[in-house]
Amino acid sequence: MKKPGPKRRKRKNVSRSKQVAIDAVILLEEKVWKAAQERNAEEFKRLVPSDAIMIFQSGIIPQPEYLATMKERTIARYELGPISGFMPNASTVILHYEALRLGDEGGRTFPKGRVIESTTWVKRGGRWLAVLNQETPLRGLEAD
Repeated sequence: MKKPGPKRRKRKNVSRSKQVAIDAVILLEEKVWKAAQERNAEEFKRLVPSDAIMIFQSGIIPQPEYLATMKERTIARYELGPISGFMPNASTVILHYEALRLGDEGGRTFPKGRVIESTTWVKRGGRWLAVLNQETPLRGLEAD
């Protein structure tokens, strides 16, 4: 049985076409998390281009470095949402949401607690691609 995805927050006064684009990108964000958890480098590369940057608590990681160290990272469990997004222009969607991720990297447990995630997606060649992701810790909230 498939686990239900995260809740989506609908913004007021957003055009139907923008909401459709935001909803499509939210589904892609969920696929990035699944690819990371499953260590599926091909799917990850399809969604996150080689010029993408991830800003984690452990540092700034370009996509090629993330892929090279993917096998050292175990995402045992994660929770996302609710996910919100907005479109500052027709080719950009910025998502933001809380996440809880449990696992380890290189034998060290991920920092405890929830984080705020923000991912910037851009449309290139008719496809949405995640070019920037940043996590910011939420202090005072312990992991389940």
